[in-house]
Amino acid sequence: MKVMAIMGSPRGRGAGYKVVRLIEEQMKAIGPVEFEYLFLKDADLKPCIGCFNCVSKGEDKCPLKDTRADIEKKMLEADGIILSSPGYVQNVSWLMKNFMDRFAYTNHRLRFFRQKVLLVANSGGAGLNETLSAMRIALGGARVVHELGAGTPPWPQTIGAVAKKEKAINIAANKFYRACLDTSLPSPMFREYMRFLIQQRVGIECKEWLPADFEFYSGKDYFYDTKINPVMASAAKAIVGIALNMMKDMGPGVVKWPLEKKEVSPVIKN
Repeated sequence: MKVMAIMGSPRGRGAGYKVVRLIEEQMKAIGPVEFEYLFLKDADLKPCIGCFNCVSKGEDKCPLKDTRADIEKKMLEADGIILSSPGYVQNVSWLMKNFMDRFAYTNHRLRFFRQKVLLVANSGGAGLNETLSAMRIALGGARVVHELGAGTPPWPQTIGAVAKKEKAINIAANKFYRACLDTSLPSPMFREYMRFLIQQRVGIECKEWLPADFEFYSGKDYFYDTKINPVMASAAKAIVGIALNMMKDMGPGVVKWPLEKKEVSPVIKN
């Protein structure tokens, strides 16, 4: 079993690292696990410049030359991925946000279907749920199997608080380990199949603006080879057709925005 831990703390080996290390120890007590850590503070992953090339034209068209492709390869080889971030102002760290931005294209062209994800957030108290929520869609296609919010205040804690935290860490480690044992591709659920249909339609209808999506979705029945329940498929296609018709104003049109202001003749006062 391979697990890759993406560490989003600017401190590197701070409180969040201690939590993930305890998860590693617990998992290795259950069975053999190969752990690899990626500390984003040390990674060659340049700040996203918002050019949109990775989404529209393809990730290989990103102008930033760094190890982004190597990081993706390692994640795809892993059975499980841990995303760990401290909560800063009730959100992820800038390092984790940049990581998410650099892999935003995977939410257009999903790929991490085999990988199980454990989310880990730590803070002095507030913002744990918000930090976890921000990371839920970081990797397109991956299934989040558990979320762990750990209070790590800068002062000593009570025995009760420590016991509660250690119990939560053990639960997370055990649940994550069991989930990672299943390396099969999951059968699509109704909501997942609907997402595929919507993104496929958008990619085809917006091929001029999203050529990478058009190429990715053309000729596919789903993101990967699998059997699709025909009853589910019929129902999903009907609902998606209605939904997209109601959302037609979001699709391609002929009006460029912002609208050009027409020149107004000045009013001449007598």
